[in-house]
Amino acid sequence: MSTPLGELARANGLHLHDAASPAEQARLMADFVLEALARALHERGHASLAVSGGRSPAAFFKRLNESELDWEEVTLTLADERWVPQDDPESNAGLVQRSMPNVFARAHWVPLYRGLDPHKDAAAVSTDIERLLPLDVLVLGVGADGHTASLFPVGDHLLENLRSDAPALCQAVPAADQRLPRLTLTGAVLQRARVRLLQVNGGEKQAVVARAFNAEPREMPVAAFLQPPMDIFYAPNHEEPHEPG
Repeated sequence: MSTPLGELARANGLHLHDAASPAEQARLMADFVLEALARALHERGHASLAVSGGRSPAAFFKRLNESELDWEEVTLTLADERWVPQDDPESNAGLVQRSMPNVFARAHWVPLYRGLDPHKDAAAVSTDIERLLPLDVLVLGVGADGHTASLFPVGDHLLENLRSDAPALCQAVPAADQRLPRLTLTGAVLQRARVRLLQVNGGEKQAVVARAFNAEPREMPVAAFLQPPMDIFYAPNHEEPHEPG
């Protein structure tokens, strides 16, 4: 039985990798990313990878950490980050370091948080990221409100920041409600990545992405990325039944 997400992905030229569990999803994602990075290393002698934070990627990170890739020739960075130091529990960099310590120690790490102020940090990151363009592999997630990276619905300059020709490569995102200030890569980096993945976990997130196929990016920013090249990796939550796509 096909799921609505699988049908929508196929109709838009995307490939849905439908896993039976989060563990299988982590394995499929890691194999896919490692193959893409190995191809970049073979073709260009170096590779770049940008990942996202949250709870879902931890198992995927641990799979990467077990790999035999030549990580010394890989540059690793984040799609977005809360404006907190690495030792803060909310830090995406801290999650990456804890989940894949071997990779973190060997790869060339480009942090987003620099400890100056969000705008100065964004300018510094933009300078560092420019030499990596286009990124070889990008891994995105999605929030219940349809945000991806730290590109939030109806945010300031959102449509400008989603464009592939956005004027800044990294943008400061102000605090809002209970949300900390953040830093995010913009469409000028994210839209130009050679290989793009979207990790989707659970029925709620599956429904969010399905809605986004027919939504405006201003309302659901992930909609701006639902076009080739994009591979979606879906898994139900542990307690949910699996419906093959």
